[in-house]
Amino acid sequence: MERITISLVLLCASAASALKWTDCGSVDATVQDVHVAGCENTDVCTLKKGTQASVSIRFQSRVDTKTARVKVYGVIEDIPIPFPLDHPDACTSGVNCPIAVGAVNTYEGSFPVKSSYPSISLHVKWELVDDSGKLLTCTLFPVTISS
Repeated sequence: MERITISLVLLCASAASALKWTDCGSVDATVQDVHVAGCENTDVCTLKKGTQASVSIRFQSRVDTKTARVKVYGVIEDIPIPFPLDHPDACTSGVNCPIAVGAVNTYEGSFPVKSSYPSISLHVKWELVDDSGKLLTCTLFPVTISS
């Protein structure tokens, strides 16, 4: 009984400290967790200009795929604006490729928050695409870019 109580307390504490994210149409995988470094205890992640933001996405695949590519968008007023990444190959960012059905992987990537970016609130849409071009994962989380 004591173990159950401790487990429930830990589960509630971890749920309360997680960034609020939504699944925006994952097809070939189930997203288990999204983590943005420095945003553990907030609903909206504040990204400081001139820093590097780190994102990790844990997922379980529903398909076999040889590769996985990353696509990122800044969504402003419901308009997705593509965000180029230096390393769009998820297989070099923590994902063990080829990916097997049922495999749990954690993608770990980062992107610069440039000083030239406007101070703005938006959503970040982070996608992983399989080798057939279908969405493995699609996650959406709110951010504010600040000085």
